[in-house]
Amino acid sequence: MKTLRLIPVNEVKLTIVKLMITLAFSIFVYVLLFILTFLTKAYLHFSELSAGMVFDFLKTYFLEGIGVFLAVSLIIALVTYTKKSYWLALILTEMYSFAGMFMSMSGTLRAFYPITAVLGVAGYYETTTEKLIASIIILLLCGCLSILILAGLNHKEREKI
Repeated sequence: MKTLRLIPVNEVKLTIVKLMITLAFSIFVYVLLFILTFLTKAYLHFSELSAGMVFDFLKTYFLEGIGVFLAVSLIIALVTYTKKSYWLALILTEMYSFAGMFMSMSGTLRAFYPITAVLGVAGYYETTTEKLIASIIILLLCGCLSILILAGLNHKEREKI
């Protein structure tokens, strides 16, 4: 970032573009995983495939790509706000993933923990309508909190000027 200081770049806009690229990359990776899974399944058990099954799995992988981005966007925004505190990112990510193991074991907490909420929204976990709505709200809340943190970054940048 220090080398970019020579070029007048709005750091908030740069961060937003990075987040958009991260979203696109997340969707790309999950669609790539779908393609690899589909090709393997087609090679091993082509007769068991149906169009409905293929589209259901495509939907699941696509929703996982979007959902995982929303779930981790909060960590991305916090690291951006703290100005390159990569150790904080590492610690938060480790705690986030470690806690996810325990949250996935609880039927109630599964809907409220962002990473496991992604799996409920995508259809990996069977869930009730109420828990599905709660999971969607949690993921949208993660996205909104990320936006608020980035908006705070914008105000902090304006105060420097």
